[in-house]
Amino acid sequence: MNPKLLQAMAVLLACWGAHAQVNSGSNGSDGAFNPSTNTVINMADHPDGIYHYTSVNIPSGVTVTFIPNANNTPVVWLVQSNVVISGLVDVSGQNAPQIGDVRYGQGGQGGPGGFRGGNGGITASAGYGPGGGAADYNGQGGTFVGNQFLVPLIGGSGGGGSTNGGGGGGGGGALLIAASGTIQFNGGGLSARGGNGAWGGGWCCLGGGGSGGAIRLVAARITGWGSIDVRGGWSAVSSGYGSSGRVRFDAFENEFSGNIDGAYSQGAQFVILPSAGQFPQLTIASVGGVPVSASPSGALSTPDAVLSAQQNNPIPIVVHCSNIPLDTQITVHVRPARGAAVSATGRNNSGTLASSTATILINIPRGGGWIYATAATGN
Repeated sequence: MNPKLLQAMAVLLACWGAHAQVNSGSNGSDGAFNPSTNTVINMADHPDGIYHYTSVNIPSGVTVTFIPNANNTPVVWLVQSNVVISGLVDVSGQNAPQIGDVRYGQGGQGGPGGFRGGNGGITASAGYGPGGGAADYNGQGGTFVGNQFLVPLIGGSGGGGSTNGGGGGGGGGALLIAASGTIQFNGGGLSARGGNGAWGGGWCCLGGGGSGGAIRLVAARITGWGSIDVRGGWSAVSSGYGSSGRVRFDAFENEFSGNIDGAYSQGAQFVILPSAGQFPQLTIASVGGVPVSASPSGALSTPDAVLSAQQNNPIPIVVHCSNIPLDTQITVHVRPARGAAVSATGRNNSGTLASSTATILINIPRGGGWIYATAATGN
């Protein structure tokens, strides 16, 4: 190996300990957050889910939970100085409600940034979200689909409802804490667990568990002991368990000695909130010629696109791609509320690296459902 390269690397590493800094981007407008009792944060007054704190201190015995906003955004805490976690910050999905000997259970709500579980019974539905579990005799568990870097940040998907009764659990939410100083655990914890499915009539046929969500911590130093939990929700059968979510630490110094339940990775990626156009991105632009909102809801109750019943298959779906090499394979997935999912592929062969499009023809089943796109490159 080149001796000059080795020397340069050694100097860079030696400088980190003395001068390593992280800029959380907080403007301090939400002041210091130091609750003294259990606190429920209604996110309605923060439609983007972003909180600008000067400092955060969650005392022992205090639990902080959330009511998601209308946009169902993740929770993002940007902190000018230090964060101390002695209590619990909880963005977990809810269990499907257990309402006794009833065969038409409702799905549990997702945590902020996560997705709700499917309903059970005759009109059983799949769990919400891109990895929602299918409706089945015993509902299928939700699957977490975010990448290891948690950029972009996404919560867990809901479990599928049981066709004979119980609803699916809600997917765990998504939480990002970025501190310009230190994130210190004093025996406290963070939780983004998936909710459990519910039993159906006569205690038969459990809905699927929601998948675990996402927790990302960004700071110059992360230290202390405690617990971080992104496990999926419970089911009576293996296919019904929700998958684990993900935990990501981005720090110069990682001295955390606590327990992490779920998939975990660490690094030094200090982009906290990516600017538009900074990372690869896929957007469903239109379905069958019907434009899709730039901020799609992903909820069947308020569809992002409604097609005429007279429109015949195959349906063209236009996917907009940013910072994705031309001629990359793009896959469009359609997951109906009931029935098997379908997919089709195409390539973004029109435009430039910064902005390109792919038009993909796919046979879409009748009724409501969800559409999402994925891309696979060699990088």
